[in-house]
Amino acid sequence: MTTVLQMRPGGFVSTPGVERVARRALRYLQSGFSVHLRGPAGTGKTTLAMHLANLLGRPVMLIFGDDESSSSDLIGNQSGYTRKKVVDNFIHSVVKIEDELHQTWVDSRLTLACREGFTLVYDEFNRSRPEVNNVLLSALEEKLLALPPGANRSEYIRVNPKFRAIFTSNPQEYCGVHDTQDALLDRLITINVPEPDRLTKQEILVQKTGIDRLGAEQIVNLVEDFQLKTTGEVSSGLRSCLMIAKVCQNHEITITSQDEDFRDLCTDVLVSRSKLPATKAQALLEELFTPAAPVNSQGSAVEMIYNYLLEHQGSTLGDIEQGLGVSRLETVAALRSLVAEGVLTRLGEGIHVLPR
Repeated sequence: MTTVLQMRPGGFVSTPGVERVARRALRYLQSGFSVHLRGPAGTGKTTLAMHLANLLGRPVMLIFGDDESSSSDLIGNQSGYTRKKVVDNFIHSVVKIEDELHQTWVDSRLTLACREGFTLVYDEFNRSRPEVNNVLLSALEEKLLALPPGANRSEYIRVNPKFRAIFTSNPQEYCGVHDTQDALLDRLITINVPEPDRLTKQEILVQKTGIDRLGAEQIVNLVEDFQLKTTGEVSSGLRSCLMIAKVCQNHEITITSQDEDFRDLCTDVLVSRSKLPATKAQALLEELFTPAAPVNSQGSAVEMIYNYLLEHQGSTLGDIEQGLGVSRLETVAALRSLVAEGVLTRLGEGIHVLPR
C-alpha cells in the first residue's frame, strides 16, 4: 500500500517574513539540494515543507520520523507488507491515492520517490534513530539508493534527477529526538525557521478562523503577554491562538476581558500549557485581564481612547496604552467599538479617527 500525495495550492498564509524563508528554501531545492527546516514546535515547519513541495509541482511522498522504525521502513521489504502511517489531519490540501502493489518486494515511499523523481517530505526525521537514516547518505550524495540483496532485482536504484527531499526537525533538547549524524547534515542546507512574528500569527488567525483583524491582534497580544509573564520569553503560541480564535468565532464570544466565556476560554487554553503551578499561572492571567487604570469620570474606555486619538491622530497601540494607562486588551476592545461605529478610518502604521 503506497500513498502518493498530490498537492492542491491554497490555504498557505504568506507574510514578508514567511516569504523570505520560503524563497530561500525554494532556491536551494531548484538548484538540486535537499533542505532541512529546523525550529521549535508550532513554527509551521511542516506546513512550509508542504507549501514548498507544492511549488515544486511533483507528487509528494510523506514519511514521519519514528523511534521504532527500521531501515526496511525507509527502503522497502521482502515480506510484501509495509508499515503505514496516517497523514496528520492538519494537512488539508492533499489528495490521497492508494495503489495496491502485488509483488514480493514492496517499495517504500523513499524508494518510490527516488525512482520516480517525486518530492520526499520527511517530517521530524530526527525522531528516527541515526542508523535508520544512514540509507539517505548515498541517495543524497552519490544519487544511488542501496537496497538489500535480492535475486530478481538490482541492489541499487539510480536516483531520478527530479527527486528532491525536504526534512523537518525539532531542536535536540526536545523529548524523543535523536542526535543527527554530521554526515547527513553535511548533505543538507539547514534553515532555522524563526518564531512567527506577530503579523504572521495575526494573518494565520484571520485566514484559518475567519476572525477579524482586531480580534486576531488582541488574541495574539494576550497570548504573547501571558508567555512573557510565565516564562520570560515568547515562544510560538500559535496553536493556543488558533484554539482561542476558532472557539470565539464559532460561538460568537466577545473578545474582551469583561466577557466571562472569553476569560474561561483563555484560562482553559493557556493555564494548562504553563509550567507554573495552576494557581500562579491563573493569577498572572488575571493581571492581564485587569485594566491598568479604571475608567474615570471622563467616560468609558472607548470615549477616553476616541478623545485621545482626536488629539493624537496617527498614534499606535503603544502610544495609547502609555498615554492613557490602559491595557492592550482594553485598547483593542475600544478600537473594535470605534470600527463598528464607523469613526475609525485607518489602523496601518498609525490610527486615525473621524470627528463625530
